[in-house]
Amino acid sequence: MTKKTTLTEQLEHVKHRVSEQIAENMKSYGYPATIGRVIAAIYYAGRALDLDELAEHTGMSKTRMSQVLREMTSYNIAEKAFVKGSRKDHYTVEEDYYQTFITLFTGNWREVTIRNKKIEQKISEELHDIYHDPEATEEIKNEAKHLIEDSKASVRYFEWIERIVELFDSHEIFNYVPKDPLDENKKAYRFND
Repeated sequence: MTKKTTLTEQLEHVKHRVSEQIAENMKSYGYPATIGRVIAAIYYAGRALDLDELAEHTGMSKTRMSQVLREMTSYNIAEKAFVKGSRKDHYTVEEDYYQTFITLFTGNWREVTIRNKKIEQKISEELHDIYHDPEATEEIKNEAKHLIEDSKASVRYFEWIERIVELFDSHEIFNYVPKDPLDENKKAYRFND
């Protein structure tokens, strides 16, 4: 075995470890680890990859890979890319780590706030109906009133989360927690084929 082969194997080992690290990060963000493996595969290839190439790089079936890519596209962290001379769909990913985090973070929390505000609205309507029911005793009215106040506090909390999401979406967060200057000047990498 030559020194070059050994170094190539070492590099592949490091790339695999980084891929697994990205996969673990995805899990901690609340997303499937497979998304991290796809991001790493495209990143290391340095170009847009098609479904077959991604399945080969990640060891996933083409069916599973197709599901993952649909999911990533819906999260706005992957997109189809035109590759001249190819009829296959090719995919790229956002390479700016900060933007990927923002997209994943805000996507999760936006869904949480929308869902919970709808739930709170229904709860509030039910509680108002209970409070205004002619058969409600003072005890029931007091408990309903207390729960209505809890519901209002819950809505205020979700509105606060919405403001945090907007802080990230608008990139205003970087005014409070700046990017490293080395990353600030780095242009997003574009795949060219």
